[in-house]
Amino acid sequence: MSQARSHFSRCTWLYALLLILAVEPARLVSQDANSAGLISIRLEQKNGDSTKTVQQNKVFHNGDILRFRLTSRIAGYLYVVDKGSSGQTTTLFPVSAGTGAQNRIEPNQNMVVPAIGDGWFEVSGPPGFDTIYLLVSATPIVIPPAALPDGQNPENRQNAAPAPSNLMPRCDDQIFKARGDCVDPSAGAAPLPPDAPVPRELVPFAKSAARDIILTEDGDGVSVKPAPSAKLPLIYTFRLAHLQ
Repeated sequence: MSQARSHFSRCTWLYALLLILAVEPARLVSQDANSAGLISIRLEQKNGDSTKTVQQNKVFHNGDILRFRLTSRIAGYLYVVDKGSSGQTTTLFPVSAGTGAQNRIEPNQNMVVPAIGDGWFEVSGPPGFDTIYLLVSATPIVIPPAALPDGQNPENRQNAAPAPSNLMPRCDDQIFKARGDCVDPSAGAAPLPPDAPVPRELVPFAKSAARDIILTEDGDGVSVKPAPSAKLPLIYTFRLAHLQ
């Protein structure tokens, strides 16, 4: 009787161990933020009453109506700061000072940026690139008010010097000849180089933020996730190309 009970106990223990080994890896993978990416980014354009998802590296023109649609894969906090082609910076997300629920992101949550009304904004400013900085943090932080570029004041914002010719959007000739679309391969989501400057309001956080990202196609958009060695907070960019 005792031998039978001992044999039954060993069998039960082995069965439980095998069950743990079979189930545990799947649970760990589902909790790994790297497996699904951090945020999926789509760029939408409005034309009259219709809305469509457009290529992220398309070259737009002043007057085009756009918005970003983001889908979070993790819980955390999102901050979005835009440095326009004029040099002026604007906080797009959250839309007001402070932190909290207004920029809290949750898994499978959809949001539009800018976070004002339905998120639409009109492309404007000198020809060049708007650089949108996206910072993802596990904890809330306080973004200070935007600072004007050196030597610039509200009266001469519109008179900013034009961007150098090497910073102007350029059409990919092969794509233009094939489809008639003006596409600049350098536009769209991209990692922030280690030595690249950031807007003043992000300087305190960018120094310690990881910059290594992996970009993957995600339907009509791009999914962003950190490199295996990267930890939150994470910062990356989206370059929006436009001509007048």
